[in-house]
Amino acid sequence: MDSANPPVDAEKLEELIDLFGDREEVKDLFHEFFNELPSRLSTLRSGLETNTPSQIDQAAHALKGSSASLGATQVQAAALALESDARSEQLGDAPDHFALLEQELEILQKWLTDSGLL
Repeated sequence: MDSANPPVDAEKLEELIDLFGDREEVKDLFHEFFNELPSRLSTLRSGLETNTPSQIDQAAHALKGSSASLGATQVQAAALALESDARSEQLGDAPDHFALLEQELEILQKWLTDSGLL
C-alpha cells in the first residue's frame, strides 16, 4: 500500500475526530460501515448477476455516500464508477469496477486495522 496516499483522507479523519470528540467514536463509525458492508455488497452482486441497473445504482450510491462521509476516497471513487455504470445502463465495465471496489475495501480495512481504527 502506498503510505503517501492512504485510503482515508487525513484532513477528513481529523475533522471526524474533532467533530465526535475522540478516536473511539470515529472507530465506531468505521465499525458500523463494515457491519453494513456485507448487505451492500450482496445487493451489488445480485444486481450484477441479474443485470439490474437500479439495484446497482441504489447500493453503489449508498456506499459512495457513506465512504465519502468517512473520507474513504478510493472506496468512494470505486463506488462512483459502479454508480455511473448503473445510471448509464452500460454494465460492461461493472464487474471490473466491482472487483476494484472489493480491492479498495480490503485496502481500507487493512489500513484501518493497522491504524487502530477498526
